Amino acid sequence: MADPLAQQPFKGSGTALIIRGIAAILFGILVVLWPSVSVLALVILFGSYAVVDGVTNIVHYVTRKRRRSVWQLVGGIISVLAGLVAFIWPDITALSLTIVIGLWAVMLGASQIALAFEVKRAAGSWWLWLITGIVTTLFGLFLVLLPGAGILSLLGLLSFFAILLGVLLIASGVGLRRLGESPDPRLSMG
Repeated sequence: MADPLAQQPFKGSGTALIIRGIAAILFGILVVLWPSVSVLALVILFGSYAVVDGVTNIVHYVTRKRRRSVWQLVGGIISVLAGLVAFIWPDITALSLTIVIGLWAVMLGASQIALAFEVKRAAGSWWLWLITGIVTTLFGLFLVLLPGAGILSLLGLLSFFAILLGVLLIASGVGLRRLGESPDPRLSMG
């Protein structure tokens, strides 16, 4: 039987990912249910999501004593800063918001890819984090490279991305929680 204290980091990490995933799905659903959303409301929705995502990451990083990754902290800081930009600049245009969200997604995706490779040796579900990072980066690149379409015409894509990201985060979180409940964490996931 594995040491319960050694399993706690996996359970805590899994819970943090599940919370982030739920927040992403809720953001995606709100975008779908609110199709005639104004830019200001979208700025507030995005800012709220980014801050919750970032704070969850930072709190989880700070409260973990072992097996911490600086990439988790970097991702949290990127999200909080992007959320603060949205709140500080509430009269942002749709084009500017598209670029802010795009840059946020590119930087966050890059940090998630780096985190995936860092935990590759410790977690069998590292590839879910890698896919999450790739999807996030591609979404951000699309917005940065093609901002002219405007955020309002990209609501469907934004919603799809948020829900897909949420599902991937929840799947990763469930996998980590299972890893934390396994008698031998190295054998439970592959």
